[in-house]
Amino acid sequence: MKKLLALLAVLLVAGISVFFLFNNPLGRLVKLAVEEFGPKMTQADVRVNKVVISASDGQGAISGLWLGNPKGYKTAYALKADTVEIAIEPASIAQDVIVIHRILIDAPRIIYEKGDGGANFDAIQHNVEQYLGASDKDKKVERGAGKKVIIDSFVIRNARVNYNGLMDISLPDIELHDVGKKSGGATSAQVVRAIVGELNAKLVLALARTAAIGAVGGVAVSAGMAIKGLLNK
Repeated sequence: MKKLLALLAVLLVAGISVFFLFNNPLGRLVKLAVEEFGPKMTQADVRVNKVVISASDGQGAISGLWLGNPKGYKTAYALKADTVEIAIEPASIAQDVIVIHRILIDAPRIIYEKGDGGANFDAIQHNVEQYLGASDKDKKVERGAGKKVIIDSFVIRNARVNYNGLMDISLPDIELHDVGKKSGGATSAQVVRAIVGELNAKLVLALARTAAIGAVGGVAVSAGMAIKGLLNK
């Protein structure tokens, strides 16, 4: 009997190991969380193609991240990225606070659309703020929303931004560190608010800088043409 129980225990452990290695439950949980809570917070389509995270070391990647636009905007998307690198502390998955060591979004494509009701990222930020306020007011805990996170490093680099289909500009790198650390963990909505807020601020600054450079260049060209006209008289 003891040998039989030992054999069953070994088979159970082996089965669990195979399940973690090949079915990747951590990845599926992350995918489920992104696609369940993302649209609620942003009021836009949020989806990913695949999430793979190693159960042993927490290293992984999110493939095909897609953030759409809220209603009223015509462009295909707000942000998309082929791959997002991620590193999670595996032991923290079972805890109340999940520790994420690194999130790196490299070379995402961003469309900044300015409509009658403002820019698409302004609308997304407003929706997140509204969701966060409603959650605090109602004090409702949704399934999976009770988990909090600490993010050691969140980076967006090499981003290209298209403005209303008129021009493409480079976005300065965005870096956030120790998100939720001081408070002992941040909710998913608070994390999204911090990220979208920083992204929106960098977008506005980058576009304003580009517009200012363009305006100065336009003045210089006009002045040069005027001087040339005077000399030719």
